[in-house]
Amino acid sequence: MEDFSALRGIDAVLDTISSDYGPRSLPTINPGGILVDVVGVGVDRTEVTTRAAELGVRCVEFFLEPTPAVLTAFAELVDTHGIRPTFSETLPLAEAAKAHELSETGRVQGEIVLVP
Repeated sequence: MEDFSALRGIDAVLDTISSDYGPRSLPTINPGGILVDVVGVGVDRTEVTTRAAELGVRCVEFFLEPTPAVLTAFAELVDTHGIRPTFSETLPLAEAAKAHELSETGRVQGEIVLVP
Protein backbone atom coordinates (compact mmCIF):
# COMPACT_ATOMS: atom_id res chain seq x y z
CA MET A 1 0.00 0.00 0.00
CA GLU A 2 1.48 3.31 -1.10
CA ASP A 3 2.02 6.04 1.49
CA PHE A 4 1.02 9.27 -0.17
CA SER A 5 -0.18 10.98 3.02
CA ALA A 6 2.46 13.74 2.80
CA LEU A 7 1.20 14.94 -0.59
CA ARG A 8 -0.77 18.18 -0.69
CA GLY A 9 -2.10 20.54 -3.33
CA ILE A 10 -3.79 17.94 -5.52
CA ASP A 11 -6.78 19.14 -7.56
CA ALA A 12 -8.20 15.78 -8.63
CA VAL A 13 -7.82 12.15 -7.62
CA LEU A 14 -9.10 9.31 -9.75
CA ASP A 15 -9.59 6.35 -7.39
CA THR A 16 -9.34 3.19 -9.46
CA ILE A 17 -8.46 0.96 -6.50
CA SER A 18 -11.16 1.69 -3.89
CA SER A 19 -10.53 0.02 -0.53
CA ASP A 20 -9.27 2.86 1.67
CA TYR A 21 -7.50 4.80 -1.09
CA GLY A 22 -10.35 7.30 -1.52
CA PRO A 23 -10.59 8.24 2.15
CA ARG A 24 -6.79 8.35 2.44
CA SER A 25 -6.64 10.64 -0.60
CA LEU A 26 -8.99 13.28 0.81
CA PRO A 27 -6.40 15.22 2.88
CA THR A 28 -4.19 15.54 -0.22
CA ILE A 29 -6.92 17.27 -2.26
CA ASN A 30 -7.31 21.05 -2.34
CA PRO A 31 -10.63 22.53 -1.20
CA GLY A 32 -12.73 22.76 -4.34
CA GLY A 33 -10.98 19.69 -5.76
CA ILE A 34 -12.57 16.40 -6.66
CA LEU A 35 -12.28 12.72 -5.79
CA VAL A 36 -13.67 10.48 -8.54
CA ASP A 37 -14.40 6.88 -7.53
CA VAL A 38 -14.60 4.58 -10.53
CA VAL A 39 -14.74 1.25 -8.69
CA GLY A 40 -17.19 1.70 -5.83
CA VAL A 41 -20.08 -0.35 -7.21
CA GLY A 42 -22.06 -1.63 -4.25
CA VAL A 43 -19.76 0.09 -1.75
CA ASP A 44 -21.25 2.38 0.90
CA ARG A 45 -19.53 5.71 0.21
CA THR A 46 -21.39 7.67 2.94
CA GLU A 47 -18.33 8.08 5.16
CA VAL A 48 -16.00 9.28 2.39
CA THR A 49 -18.58 11.65 0.89
CA THR A 50 -19.33 13.13 4.33
CA ARG A 51 -15.61 13.63 5.06
CA ALA A 52 -15.10 15.08 1.57
CA ALA A 53 -17.87 17.64 2.16
CA GLU A 54 -16.24 18.63 5.47
CA LEU A 55 -12.99 19.31 3.60
CA GLY A 56 -14.68 21.17 0.73
CA VAL A 57 -13.90 18.38 -1.75
CA ARG A 58 -16.42 17.01 -4.24
CA CYS A 59 -16.71 13.23 -4.20
CA VAL A 60 -18.40 11.55 -7.14
CA GLU A 61 -18.85 8.03 -8.39
CA PHE A 62 -18.33 7.47 -12.09
CA PHE A 63 -19.62 4.40 -13.84
CA LEU A 64 -20.14 3.68 -17.49
CA GLU A 65 -21.04 0.73 -19.62
CA PRO A 66 -18.13 0.22 -21.99
CA THR A 67 -20.08 0.23 -25.23
CA PRO A 68 -18.26 1.14 -28.46
CA ALA A 69 -19.96 4.55 -28.52
CA VAL A 70 -18.98 5.34 -24.92
CA LEU A 71 -15.40 4.20 -25.45
CA THR A 72 -15.11 6.26 -28.63
CA ALA A 73 -16.43 9.37 -26.85
CA PHE A 74 -14.03 8.76 -23.97
CA ALA A 75 -11.10 8.36 -26.37
CA GLU A 76 -12.00 11.66 -28.03
CA LEU A 77 -12.02 13.41 -24.63
CA VAL A 78 -8.64 11.92 -23.77
CA ASP A 79 -7.20 13.01 -27.12
CA THR A 80 -8.69 16.50 -26.85
CA HIS A 81 -7.40 17.15 -23.33
CA GLY A 82 -4.03 15.48 -23.66
CA ILE A 83 -4.51 12.92 -20.91
CA ARG A 84 -2.00 10.12 -21.25
CA PRO A 85 -1.96 6.87 -19.30
CA THR A 86 1.17 5.57 -17.63
CA PHE A 87 2.23 2.06 -18.55
CA SER A 88 4.22 -0.06 -16.13
CA GLU A 89 4.40 -3.37 -17.99
CA THR A 90 3.71 -4.77 -21.42
CA LEU A 91 3.36 -8.54 -21.35
CA PRO A 92 2.38 -11.16 -23.90
CA LEU A 93 -1.17 -12.47 -23.52
CA ALA A 94 0.30 -15.84 -22.54
CA GLU A 95 1.53 -14.16 -19.34
CA ALA A 96 -1.91 -12.93 -18.25
CA ALA A 97 -1.53 -14.80 -14.95
CA LYS A 98 1.67 -12.86 -14.24
CA ALA A 99 -0.19 -9.62 -15.02
CA HIS A 100 -2.83 -10.53 -12.43
CA GLU A 101 -0.15 -11.34 -9.88
CA LEU A 102 1.54 -7.99 -10.47
CA SER A 103 -1.77 -6.16 -10.24
CA GLU A 104 -2.68 -7.84 -6.97
CA THR A 105 0.51 -6.59 -5.29
CA GLY A 106 -0.95 -3.07 -5.20
CA ARG A 107 2.46 -1.72 -6.17
CA VAL A 108 2.00 -1.27 -9.92
CA GLN A 109 2.62 2.30 -11.08
CA GLY A 110 0.52 2.50 -14.25
CA GLU A 111 -1.31 0.14 -16.52
CA ILE A 112 -0.37 -3.43 -17.34
CA VAL A 113 -0.90 -4.04 -21.04
CA LEU A 114 -1.36 -7.49 -22.57
CA VAL A 115 -0.40 -7.89 -26.22
CA PRO A 116 -0.98 -10.81 -28.60
